[in-house]
Amino acid sequence: MTYVHAIEVRFRDLDALGHVNNAVLVTLIEQARFYWWQGWLGDRAFETEGFLIARIEVDYRRPIRLSDEVRVELRCIRIGTTSFDLVYRVFRAQDQTLLAEAKTVQVMLDFTTNRPAPVSEAARRWLEGQA
Repeated sequence: MTYVHAIEVRFRDLDALGHVNNAVLVTLIEQARFYWWQGWLGDRAFETEGFLIARIEVDYRRPIRLSDEVRVELRCIRIGTTSFDLVYRVFRAQDQTLLAEAKTVQVMLDFTTNRPAPVSEAARRWLEGQA
């Protein structure tokens, strides 16, 4: 199931060329990922079943402008023993123009030992429903 999150482009996100800075795009997908994962955690703290980002890949397709209504779609494409992969599509809502694509690898973390932790069976089932 694809999760969609609306993003408000702020003036401070722009660079000297008048479009969203490339580094800001990583923050935009981070924001979408945060709200998506909150759907799993509910009222639990992130440290109860959280992760670290091990890898980020971004392909920039078109500039994002201040006037754009931006949507981030994300879905899970792989679940491993201690990690899972998410893919993202960032698009302009007004005309569905693809602005960027990204992929992240998340590694579950045991926050007491700072070591990778297995994806719990409950989280695995939830992630499978997000695929």
